[in-house]
Formats: sequence, structure tokens, C-alpha cells
Amino acid sequence: MFVAILILLVLPFVDTSNIKGSSFKPLYILAFWLFALNFLVLMWLGSCHVEPPFILAGQIATAYYFTHFLIIIPVFGIIDNVLSMLALSSQGLPEVEEVKPELTEIEKMKKREEDELYEFLYSVQNYTFNHIR
Repeated sequence: MFVAILILLVLPFVDTSNIKGSSFKPLYILAFWLFALNFLVLMWLGSCHVEPPFILAGQIATAYYFTHFLIIIPVFGIIDNVLSMLALSSQGLPEVEEVKPELTEIEKMKKREEDELYEFLYSVQNYTFNHIR
């Protein structure tokens, strides 16, 4: 009984999830309700006589009680981390624009001339392509 209470002190160390709060962890919500059901079963079994069917059920429920804290919570935390990383990578990160230094007047003139040249070449290409067809 003492270890069943002390296991609660281990909970902050075994929760490996980056997401805090169970409302954002769908796997953990299922595990929580299974744990709550197991807790009720353990309460009921505690009031039963010590007889063969209740002894085995009590051992199984006790094993799940400790398994919940030592295995299920860390594994579900890792699964939630992987799922959240996959969700973030599928959405893609916003691109960060490079900070470019201001152009000098000479560089601006060269850029304008270059743009005009490209525009002229593009129009010549379109003109010849349209007339060849």
C-alpha cells in the first residue's frame, strides 16, 4: 500500500511528453479512463473476501496500476512527441525572409537595367514564339 502511494511521486519524472495537459493527448485520455476504471475495480476487490477468483483479479489490477505509471505514461509520452513532431513537419515551418542590406544607387540602376533586359528578352521570345506557330 505504501508503494502505491509513493508511485505518485514518480509521475513528474516519468511523463516524457512535451505537451502538458491531458486535453491535448488523446492516447493519454484513454489511458486515464482505463486507470480510473482500474481504480474502481481495485476498490471493489478490496471489499471482497480473499478467495481464488478475487485474488487473481486483484493481482492483475495491481499490476496494471503500477504498469500505468511506469510503462504506459512514458510510452504514450514518447508516442505523443513523435505524433506532434510529424504534425509540425507536415505543416512545414514558416520561411524566414533573409535580411538584405540596402542597395546603393549604382546597384539599383544595375538591377533596373538587368530587369529591363530580361523583360525585353522575354518579350522577344514571346513575339518569335507566337509568330512561328
